[in-house]
Amino acid sequence: MPPSPPTLERRYSLIRLRTFLPLVAFIAAACSLVPAELQRELLPSNTSYKTAEAAYQVLIERHVDKPTSQTLLTGALDGVVTEAKKEGASDGTLPSSGLSLTGSTWSDFAKFSDRLDAIAAATPNADKTLLERAAVDGMAKSMNECHTYYLDPTRAKNFNQPQPPVSGIGVTINKPSADAPIEVIRVIAGTPADRGGIKNGDKIVTVDGVDVTNLQTEEVANKVKGPEGTPVTIGILRGQETLSFTLNRARFSVPLETDGIIDGNIGRIEVPQLVGAVADEVSNAVKRLNANGAGGLVLDLRGDPGGDLSAAVDIASIFVRQGTLVYQTGRDGNRTPLDVNRRFYIDSPKPLVVLVNKNSASGAEIIAAGVRANGVGVVMGAQTAGCVGIGQPRELPDGGLLLVTIARMEDAKTGEALNGPGKGIVPDKPVAADANSGTDNQRLAADQFIRSGGKS
Repeated sequence: MPPSPPTLERRYSLIRLRTFLPLVAFIAAACSLVPAELQRELLPSNTSYKTAEAAYQVLIERHVDKPTSQTLLTGALDGVVTEAKKEGASDGTLPSSGLSLTGSTWSDFAKFSDRLDAIAAATPNADKTLLERAAVDGMAKSMNECHTYYLDPTRAKNFNQPQPPVSGIGVTINKPSADAPIEVIRVIAGTPADRGGIKNGDKIVTVDGVDVTNLQTEEVANKVKGPEGTPVTIGILRGQETLSFTLNRARFSVPLETDGIIDGNIGRIEVPQLVGAVADEVSNAVKRLNANGAGGLVLDLRGDPGGDLSAAVDIASIFVRQGTLVYQTGRDGNRTPLDVNRRFYIDSPKPLVVLVNKNSASGAEIIAAGVRANGVGVVMGAQTAGCVGIGQPRELPDGGLLLVTIARMEDAKTGEALNGPGKGIVPDKPVAADANSGTDNQRLAADQFIRSGGKS
């Protein structure tokens, strides 16, 4: 039996398909006719620098501050030139003209890629992988804030990995800014660092002879740690003086908080870092100090680098009954309130001082901002680090990690951004630290404020 002829609907569909196929072919052919320069304007590049390209795209598309190609590629070029000089290049051999950037995302990246090729060709012993990684590092540093940085594959392996129990020298450290060396912000009493003479404010520049000025805080800490009883040599910059300390590592414990009553009725609570069950410990300390007759409280967050966001919220919530501590603002401009955890509130209407300094960062800044925004305490001391945001790790093709700030924190009362150089919490009552007298004048000022009933 012969097949039935196509129906009218099938014939119409076949006609449409035959008409459509040449159109598809024409469009495909037309794509190949787009001028190369226009393709560079519109499309991701086809360079061999896939890691730099991926980092560039992530920062362009994800960073909360919406960086321009000019900012990122200028930083990338600075990083590459610095690395090329380390590998033997000189100003006389490197291309000297600037990049003619137009603001077009992929056209500008293609120009940078061409320049990277030229720098590699002008550097006889160039390691193109190191040059490319220097470009990524330069892009991250161009954002000029603490939550955006690059970890090469070796360093990325240890990111957020639990460390086995080890011993150390007994210091708390912090990196004040992307280009600054690691700074000692607290020396724990009775530890090798304390006995050896390391001081608050010392800059760690080498560990066992290896330069660590470009490493992150956690990386330097991991180099300092090691088996109990083994030696480690720490190179210190103290003012203009370079010092070396060889210390034997030892086991020690760092309390989550310390507290006590001074002069009969001033309650002091010192929180070195926001980790573990620290919020529960601070809550218990407040209850204990109140029961022992504290007429006011000093919450000392100086040198506290932050830690767990939930711990910051819970500690602030001890003093703030209800309300917003800070706002989280994303790339789209939408503001999300970070509110208190009402379970932690302790009804204790007494004078409260939050002590901060330049090394109070992240969660410590959230506590100070929340207390002030809700009118339950006074912030004293020195301006904080301005390092308070939400970072997100993104894996790169080379196996490294790019940490990208995807949300910034804003003051709940003023709306001012808290993250970035020159930002942070400016104290209600600024008190400069006196490093020469040996007197803790910031703590003395806080004590006096409590004595006065919070009126001075």
